[in-house]
Amino acid sequence: MQQYKNIVVLGAAYGGQAAAKILAEGVSKLSGNWRVVVIDRNTHFNHVYAFPRFSVVPGHEFKAFIRYDGTMPCDKPGGLLPLTASILSLSAHSVTLDRAFPEHGFPTPEIPFEYAIYALGGSLPAPVNLWGPRLDAQLKADAKASGILGSKPNGMEWLQCAQGVIGKARSVLVVGGGALGIQLATDIADVHPKKRVTLVHSRGRFMPRFSQEMHDEIIRQLDHLNVNVHLNERIDLKSAAERKTNDKGERIVLTESGKELAADLILMCTGQKPNTEVLTTLDPSLIAPNGRARVTRTLQLGSPASSQPDATDSLASQLDALQLDASAPQPGASTSPAYPQIFAAGDCADAFNALCAGHNAYYQGQLAARNVLRLARNEEKPDEEKEVLEKYEPLPPAIKVSLGLNRGVTQSGNDPVVISEKGYVDLQCALMWEFHGHKITCDDDMRD
Repeated sequence: MQQYKNIVVLGAAYGGQAAAKILAEGVSKLSGNWRVVVIDRNTHFNHVYAFPRFSVVPGHEFKAFIRYDGTMPCDKPGGLLPLTASILSLSAHSVTLDRAFPEHGFPTPEIPFEYAIYALGGSLPAPVNLWGPRLDAQLKADAKASGILGSKPNGMEWLQCAQGVIGKARSVLVVGGGALGIQLATDIADVHPKKRVTLVHSRGRFMPRFSQEMHDEIIRQLDHLNVNVHLNERIDLKSAAERKTNDKGERIVLTESGKELAADLILMCTGQKPNTEVLTTLDPSLIAPNGRARVTRTLQLGSPASSQPDATDSLASQLDALQLDASAPQPGASTSPAYPQIFAAGDCADAFNALCAGHNAYYQGQLAARNVLRLARNEEKPDEEKEVLEKYEPLPPAIKVSLGLNRGVTQSGNDPVVISEKGYVDLQCALMWEFHGHKITCDDDMRD
């Protein structure tokens, strides 16, 4: 069997998928026996920005799971190897998985590499965390679940379960007013107008990284949909843990100011955190105080010794972490790489105050991949002038938040807020499928 020089991409979501595509094209032009190994625990690309909508609206959940075939074309025979596995640990030049792949030349779970891109993103809050317990409180290892965790059938069943639980609830309390909480609250109120929906937010303003106009439009639409809004309120987690109920059978929780709130269903849209546990198996000091990976401007893993202290995110800012939310990590200030052969991209990277969002993960993944290819070319041509690595500059913050089925609000940087009054119930998932290389003529083309 051929001996390959592996470039591994850890995670194949927004950042990892973008990196893998650049690398698959690039290795075809290298003279050495390079191969791109893409590792993800999911069998399909998970379009997580559709998860909130499809946990409320039935009949479209299959569109959120996109086949990987066609996503990363490679002209070099054997130049691309996708693997479905969970990543357990990382060393300077190898990654250990939860299974071996002897059919691909890996008789043990350990895969050696020359370069790696770490793109494991962040964990999702409970109402859209398909790897966590279902909303009906059955365990994630439920024996009746379809297929395996990380498969399309299992993900669809998880969302269908959520639709049923939300549909049956007479009242819903959404905790956390980042984009995820706003989208869930407005979708539930729009689809189920007779349901009592309450949204609790710890700050006095929605989307504080954006303009007052965005906050005002969100408030107007919440009011239009009869969503009860409580700003500057935090749930007393001790009261939530007590699981007390009122005479209607609704769960009762208290805010820290003493307000009593009751609902059949409580959706905690908080607690998203970067997936950097695997990095700690390589070197715990690579993790900044905010939990993200220290990186240099070239997106190589940064040296803690040359990093400035990062301000630890307040609990309030952590509640808004996903692009489904709106905060971002404090900027890391690493200037020299600790592990120059390993890069990080996406929500797991402390990328200089870049908003945690799919589009930023995508651009970071692309940049990291281009820099890996530069290093590979430098390695192949040691006598030629070295290619200089590209440096990352964050884009202005940008976000689009749906406010029910037929309204949305968008802002990019300091541009004016744009209000849309035309919505798409399936959030135009077909466009994402086509972006991944699939020809879509009807909904049935997205069922596999």
